[in-house]
Amino acid sequence: MEKSVKIILFVILGIVLINFIVMLFGNSSMKDIRNDLQQAKRGTDSALNELQYSQSKLDSIKSDMINLQSHLTQIQAQVAVNDAAKRVEEARNESRAAELKNKIKQSKPRLSTDSLPGIDVIVLKNR
Repeated sequence: MEKSVKIILFVILGIVLINFIVMLFGNSSMKDIRNDLQQAKRGTDSALNELQYSQSKLDSIKSDMINLQSHLTQIQAQVAVNDAAKRVEEARNESRAAELKNKIKQSKPRLSTDSLPGIDVIVLKNR
């Protein structure tokens, strides 16, 4: 009986020793895994913050682009109005020029080109 008790005690002692070793090294591995997970979480949090910052930058750029597009549309509309006004003014000026040319043509026959008004001639003396 004593021999079987010794064997059982050695088996129990072996199981306890193996359990202690597994707990000791198992906790070390668990701590490493926990540290790795915490580092991964920090990395993903940092990446998430960077993505949020980039998203806010993109939203700001998008807003600026919308404002620029609106401003350019206003400029294009003003240019179109100015161009139309210029064309109307040019047409009006061409019409006036044509009227003046017609008046000159009509007045030319009435003018006598052979009679010029008298021109006073002043003679300067040399000293």
